[in-house]
Amino acid sequence: MWANVNIVDWKMEQSKGRRLVLFPFPFQGHINPMLELADILHSKGFSIAIIYTNFNSLNPSTLNPHFTYHSIPVDLTENEDSMKDLIAFVSILNAKCVEPFRECLAGLLSDDVNSEGTIACLITDLLFDFTRSVAESFKLPRIMLRTGGAASFVVYAAIPLLKEKGYLPISNSRLEEPVTELSPIKVKDLPTMPNCDPEDFYQLITNATNESKASCGLIFNTFEDLEGHELATIRQEYYPNIPIFPIGRRVILFPLPMLDLANILRSKGLLHNHYQHLNMEL
Repeated sequence: MWANVNIVDWKMEQSKGRRLVLFPFPFQGHINPMLELADILHSKGFSIAIIYTNFNSLNPSTLNPHFTYHSIPVDLTENEDSMKDLIAFVSILNAKCVEPFRECLAGLLSDDVNSEGTIACLITDLLFDFTRSVAESFKLPRIMLRTGGAASFVVYAAIPLLKEKGYLPISNSRLEEPVTELSPIKVKDLPTMPNCDPEDFYQLITNATNESKASCGLIFNTFEDLEGHELATIRQEYYPNIPIFPIGRRVILFPLPMLDLANILRSKGLLHNHYQHLNMEL
């Protein structure tokens, strides 16, 4: 259904009612792709608001001056701030972000009458699995960003099947065994996470992939020529009911838009009720 969703070179009329809220996960490998996405969307006329945590906080003075930045407090204990169990930390961060994020988003929505315009959509990192309930409570469409590529995501999406088939948890006696469902991957190639319980890792990934299925779309930091086969697998086998957006090679080479997210969502009736019609020209 969504196999042909790709880059479009449409110019969109500058207008109010095209404000996007982006919420990056506070790891550097997640922050930068989200900010790059914000630059792309801003280049097409969207107003951008960035919500960020005070953990690994951004410095707005060094970032795009055309965005608005909104910090939310995350009350981490000293032990939590320095913990080595990454999976436990992600879970704690999700739990402690819920209310501060909800309050911040409520404040932004209450300001919709100002010159920035109505919030059309929320774009969050895939690791923030709590954002579904918050977005739904405000009747706000939500798109998720997968900051990595598509190939690893295929493996993540297959974790329930891999557990059912006995490939996970990984056994040292099976390291060289092919994973026939994910050829040419071998058992030794399957993902692991140091300093954490494997079952906690699998559960975190499964929760994230399940939550993303309830979103209005999923953005991948890749392009069709590089991972076309993997993107097709994701669309056909795992996400047949939502659009999959590869950022695209041309964005890497030129400052062009990755695709017209808003128009696609609007055509499906998914945008905020007060979202204004966009006129587009080729």
